[in-house]
Amino acid sequence: RHIVGSTPYHRGAAYLSGFVDAAAVAGEPVPDFHTHVKTIDGRLAKRRLDHCFVGGMFAGRVRSIGADIGEVASDHFPLRVDIDLETPGIAT
Repeated sequence: RHIVGSTPYHRGAAYLSGFVDAAAVAGEPVPDFHTHVKTIDGRLAKRRLDHCFVGGMFAGRVRSIGADIGEVASDHFPLRVDIDLETPGIAT
């Protein structure tokens, strides 16, 4: 689930446990979770092209993730991530 290791590229940066995919720690919301739809070779392809990566310190605070399929923002659907920043003491 980690994207990078724990050694920061920039001196003094705090990359605790590296970056993780928010969908991986929240659990995919639905089996066909997608952020992009395109017709390829005559077939409708629902693809997950958009991601949100959170630092390891926030991994335990990701509540949910979803794509706003009803919103037309571009050829991709907006990705929404709910992160709990208010509850003290959540394990990181």
